[in-house]
Amino acid sequence: MARLTVFTPTYNRASTIRRVYDSLLNQTYKDFIWLIVDDGSSDNTKEVVDGFIKDGIIHIKYYFQNNKGKHIATNFALRHTESELFIIADSDDGFVPDAFRILISAWDDIPDKEKSSFKGVNCRVFNHDTGKAEGPDFPFEVFDATDEEAYFKYKMRSEKWNLIKTSAFREFMFPEIPNAHFFPETVTWQLMSRRYKTRFLNIPLREYYNDAENSIIFGKKSIRYIENIYLWEHFINNELNYFFYYPKRFIQSFVGINRDGLLNGYSPKQIINMLNGPFRKMLCIIFLPFGGVLALRSKNSRGE
Repeated sequence: MARLTVFTPTYNRASTIRRVYDSLLNQTYKDFIWLIVDDGSSDNTKEVVDGFIKDGIIHIKYYFQNNKGKHIATNFALRHTESELFIIADSDDGFVPDAFRILISAWDDIPDKEKSSFKGVNCRVFNHDTGKAEGPDFPFEVFDATDEEAYFKYKMRSEKWNLIKTSAFREFMFPEIPNAHFFPETVTWQLMSRRYKTRFLNIPLREYYNDAENSIIFGKKSIRYIENIYLWEHFINNELNYFFYYPKRFIQSFVGINRDGLLNGYSPKQIINMLNGPFRKMLCIIFLPFGGVLALRSKNSRGE
């Protein structure tokens, strides 16, 4: 059994998925399986992947599902994974030849007696067009923290890449919400961080491209207010203790939950009742007019 599962969710990415394949062929670490979940592609993705399988160079498992979104595809992959470690390689990205070796070496450097408290290893990504790492440097070259601390305290809010312990990820499967085409990953990582730490590496290993017009998240027209309301609810209910590290995010969250709640057809009372405790509810009421104006503007822009 391979130690690592490389999971690629894909939707109409026949033109870019070879980047992942070529990066996998070039890896210096070879003990992995490539698990592809095709989220209802209507292009020739299957034929392209069949070609990779016929090459017989790496072990590939291909599955097809109706178009449900990346979070549903991820849950499917986790249910069909037997490896100790799991990494998501999006269908339009690449990564450096030593990426897996570096990430797994960093994981192995964590003492065995401490591994039960870690979910994995996190590194930076770099932009294909500029060759530069996304976002500011991490505060240290190698350090351990929770994802909440990284996001709020250390202001590490740019794109990152995760090697994850499969058993930890399975404890935090994405909720499968009707009509939601994706689920904000930030919610999952931060909830996971309440139980597990992460080892962070200040090194860019994944190559990020900006050609996301056909990405799995936007496979069909994305109605973001359906999904983002869960992000605002999470920040308000679970992360408010970090308010002074990032006040702008929490103001956005109170405005956002009102705007998106109204766009979802919730009454003001229903929106307020999503929040825990009188203080959060009071703030929600204060920001209700701002959210109402934005909801009205959004409806007008769509001709509703």
